[in-house]
Amino acid sequence: MKNYKQASKVGQQLIMSYLKKRMKEKKVTIRKLVVILEVSEPTLIGYFKIKTPMPLGVYLEICGALDLRPYLIPSESDNTEMKRMFF
Repeated sequence: MKNYKQASKVGQQLIMSYLKKRMKEKKVTIRKLVVILEVSEPTLIGYFKIKTPMPLGVYLEICGALDLRPYLIPSESDNTEMKRMFF
């Protein structure tokens, strides 16, 4: 089981790194996300530092705010069926 836990940790770090990069591209700050998501700044920072597990709903809202598909492809690059969904 250790390998799964380690892989999960690395995967989370990659996702958070990608989200932070996308935030810079879209000029979306933590404070702006706090307003959009209606969560406290310490809570959101805890999610991004992987100190607190991020609920799936919050992840999906962040994807929406950053114009990302939930599978981490920028919406402007998406030519799949997922484009028809409301993300």
